[in-house]
Amino acid sequence: MQLDQPALPGSGRFGEMALFAPETQLFLLNGTDGVREEVGKVFKPHELKPVRPGESVSASMHHVRRGRLSLSRLEYGTEVSIDPGRLENFYLVQMPIRGGAAIHCGGHRFESGPGLASLISPGLPLSMRWQPDSPQIVLRIDRDDVVFHCRQHLGEACDRAPEFCPELDLTRSGGAYFAQLLGLLVDAIGRDDHPIHQPLVLKQFESTLINALLYGVPSTVSDLLAGNADKGASPYYVKRAEEYIRAHLNEPLSIEMLAEHTGVSVRTLFSGFRKFRGASPMTYLRNLRLDKVRQELASREHASVTDVAFRWGFSHLGRFAQEYKRRFGESPSATLRYRPN
Repeated sequence: MQLDQPALPGSGRFGEMALFAPETQLFLLNGTDGVREEVGKVFKPHELKPVRPGESVSASMHHVRRGRLSLSRLEYGTEVSIDPGRLENFYLVQMPIRGGAAIHCGGHRFESGPGLASLISPGLPLSMRWQPDSPQIVLRIDRDDVVFHCRQHLGEACDRAPEFCPELDLTRSGGAYFAQLLGLLVDAIGRDDHPIHQPLVLKQFESTLINALLYGVPSTVSDLLAGNADKGASPYYVKRAEEYIRAHLNEPLSIEMLAEHTGVSVRTLFSGFRKFRGASPMTYLRNLRLDKVRQELASREHASVTDVAFRWGFSHLGRFAQEYKRRFGESPSATLRYRPN
C-alpha cells in the first residue's frame, strides 16, 4: 500500500520552535576532532573524516531527551564519512529533512532521503556518507527497551534483539505511521502544556513508538509477531524442549531426542514449535547456535571462523556461511572484521 509522502518531523511550526530553539542547541562547531567528540557523547565514539581531504568538518546539533528517548537534529557543513562500527547498545532512526546519505548497513546499501529513512539495528556494522547541508532528525532508542517490548509480546521466543530492515520507507503504511508518531513527539517538545510531558503519557507514547517499529517494519521477528495474536500460552512440551536445547546447546541433538525428553511424538513437537515459535525445533536449535557463533566472532580477539563454526556443530562450512548471512545480513568473516574494539 502506497501513501503520500508524510510531512517530516519538525516541519510544523511547533517542530521548528523545538528543534531550532537556542536552549536545545548542543553545539555549533568548526573542527573535525571537536565535532567527532561532541557527537560521540550523544551516540558512541566513531570515525569521522571529510570526504575531500584537507577540509575541516563543521556541524551543528540540537538535542533533547524525553524519558528514555533521545532526539537530535544533526547537520554537517561538508560531505563526511562516518564509521561507528556496530552501535551495540541502541537502535538509530535517521530521517533526512533534505539531502540525504549513503548507508552501508550489514548487507544493505542504499541512499536515504526525505522519503527513505535509515533504521540501524545495534548488531549490524554501519558506515555512512552524509551529504553536506543535509539535516537529519535522529532518534536513539535503547536496545534493552526494544528487547523488553519484544519479549512482552513474544515471551521466550524473542531470544535476541530483533534486527530491522535498514531501509525505512516513509511512503508505506508502517513507515508513514512511525513518521507521524515521531512528528508528534517533535512538535510536542515545543509546547509546555502538551500532555506528552506527563510521565505516564510519555511512557505510553514510548511503547507506542517502539510497537510501531515492531509491527510496521520488516524484522527478524515479523513472522512471529504476525502469528502471535491468535496464539495462547506455549504448551509445556515446547517450553521443556527449549530448556533442554539451551542446556545442551553444544551437544549433538536430534528431533527424536527432544521428543523423548518432552514425552510427546515427533509430529506433536514439530507442530507445537511451528505454531508457537514459527520455526521447527531444529531450526530453533540452529538459530541459537548461530547466535553463539556470532557472539564469539564479535568478542574474541583471535577467533577463527572455521574453529568457531565447528565448535558449535556446523561441519559444512559452505552451508553454514549461507545460513549465517541469511540470519544476520553479513558473512561470518565480516562479523569478525568489524568486531567492537
